[in-house]
Amino acid sequence: MSKYDSLGVDVEKKGIEPLKEIIDDLFPGSFCSIVQDPHDPSQGMVLHEDGAGSKPILSYICYKETGDESWFEPLAQDVIAMNIDDVICVGAMPVVFSDYIALNSVRIKKSVLAKSLSRGFVKSLGLLKQLSLPLIFAGGETADLPDIVNTFDISGSVFARVQLKKVITGMEIAPGDIIVGLRSGGRANYEEKENSGIMCNGISLVRHSLLSKQYLKKYPEIGCPAIKGYFGRFTIDASPPELGMSIGEAVLSPTRIYLPVAVEILKRVVPKAIVHNTGGGLTKCMRLGRNIKYIKDSLPEPDPIFSLIQRESREDPWQMCREFNMGIGLEVVVKKGDEEEVIRSSEKFGIQAQVIGRCERSAAGNAAIIRTMKGVFIYQ
Repeated sequence: MSKYDSLGVDVEKKGIEPLKEIIDDLFPGSFCSIVQDPHDPSQGMVLHEDGAGSKPILSYICYKETGDESWFEPLAQDVIAMNIDDVICVGAMPVVFSDYIALNSVRIKKSVLAKSLSRGFVKSLGLLKQLSLPLIFAGGETADLPDIVNTFDISGSVFARVQLKKVITGMEIAPGDIIVGLRSGGRANYEEKENSGIMCNGISLVRHSLLSKQYLKKYPEIGCPAIKGYFGRFTIDASPPELGMSIGEAVLSPTRIYLPVAVEILKRVVPKAIVHNTGGGLTKCMRLGRNIKYIKDSLPEPDPIFSLIQRESREDPWQMCREFNMGIGLEVVVKKGDEEEVIRSSEKFGIQAQVIGRCERSAAGNAAIIRTMKGVFIYQ
């Protein structure tokens, strides 16, 4: 069992099969479910939902320790990015966004949380508008659930549209195709500051392996009695030299918005697949295509946050690659010869990109072979 599994988190999401079986999906196996517009048979519609994982708990700790409500603000970008960057993976353009906030109103003032999150939404939506990618905010729901929620949770939904003839299903992936990876860390030219690259996945392992037990003693609501967590040695304001920022800042770095880059890529080439490396990390690609072996043998060195997590948690390196993006937030699979267009599109926005691997035929089912400085790992 991985360290992540021991914290009650299942990367493979076993048990949700009954829900998958009732989805009315035109392209089973694509990155997002797509349904047909009943009023226009040529159009596909995507209604997608995702959240910020357990990042809200870390922001809650930072707020409690400092009294600074701005720690909640980056979560707005997280829920927007986690949704719009998913739907663009099938070529769908996001149109409308709504949010859902569930909070323990005994522990957090609704007005404080709402004010900070609203600033975050205004900032992210304003950025998209500046980039000529307007997204309509259609409100949402805020629920007071003190008997259910220990701190708070935030998620969002996005409605997107795509012409059915232009859907990126991933089924066209073939041996010889090239995999281009776009970095999750660093600073894009439309971002205000440096990003650690963490995005929203693996945060439970991050919190428990990095943060000191003093926080659990002080705020028992951040833990679960059945889980032995918070075994780290850091405070939220600790700044390990390799990070270049504090633990709190690194873990709460907002998920990068890749939408403008993906739109630019779509203007230049026709991708075989676009993969947002969220749940499943570097193995997320395995859900796309048929009998494809993804060989990733030219990966860049992971951002410092991932090395810190692996060292402090002592998580198996094989598990790290399926729990975290390891510095590659988005992957684009294209036919050989199109890779330079993808790289140029990414670098136009100041985001480092490079060829990280290729596709080969797999004898049975999809597989991935990932070569890192820690070893060569096989996933099937």
